[in-house]
Amino acid sequence: MLEDVKVKMDQGIEAHSAPAQQALNKGSKTRTQTRGIRATQQSECLKSVFLDAIAHDFKTPLTSIKASVTDLLDDLETNREQRKELLTIIDEECDRINRLVSEASEIARLESGAVKLDLASYSAGDLISAALADCRRAISHREVCLDVKHRNSRLLVDFSLAKRVLVHLITNAQLYSSPVQPIRITTQKENKFYSFSIADQGPGIEENEIDQIFEKFYRGKTERHRVQGTGMGLPIAKTIVEAHGGSICAISCVGQGSVFTFTLPVELP
Repeated sequence: MLEDVKVKMDQGIEAHSAPAQQALNKGSKTRTQTRGIRATQQSECLKSVFLDAIAHDFKTPLTSIKASVTDLLDDLETNREQRKELLTIIDEECDRINRLVSEASEIARLESGAVKLDLASYSAGDLISAALADCRRAISHREVCLDVKHRNSRLLVDFSLAKRVLVHLITNAQLYSSPVQPIRITTQKENKFYSFSIADQGPGIEENEIDQIFEKFYRGKTERHRVQGTGMGLPIAKTIVEAHGGSICAISCVGQGSVFTFTLPVELP
């Protein structure tokens, strides 16, 4: 008799718990579907931003190329100097398109993990010197103020990729600030990481844009038409830094300038 009572109790519990379990399953399925819808919407939004960026950045060089080719075809007797000028424009604009395609491909490879870091020990001073050498032409008429602490600190990095981050931030400071204003590079060793800060005295970034500048294809609203670019430099820099286990951020004040800071790991003994 006790066994009959137990069976009935178990059946009663199952009967009452079944609707609750079904409700839980339904709720879990709904949440999963909601996340799926949001992911799809974000994906579509990103595609839209990507297409807008690609259309804009392709259109400008293609317009120049088309105009130059048309001029050459309209007057096949164009003199040597004019031909050289038009062909130079075509060459430079083709390089712009090539950079755009290369950067889009690179960030896809970085994010997929297809690029493996070639980690080795380098001094912070060597990394800074190499980056400045790469930027030599761009900053040849610019004052660069260095405040490099612990320059002999050893970093465990992929030298080529780490240098690229530093070069990009120095180049950005050059592009987005007046030629008469200095660029300041400050470094500091902080426990297990070594920090690099690049400061400019440019127009600054709106507060509501700070979190967006590291997103793929995003370009500042006030500067996108003044400075050529793809909007992929900072996202690539962020991906490289984070692949090393570091971090990158920016602080800015409109009308006064911006400071970009990133960290790379110190080689542990």
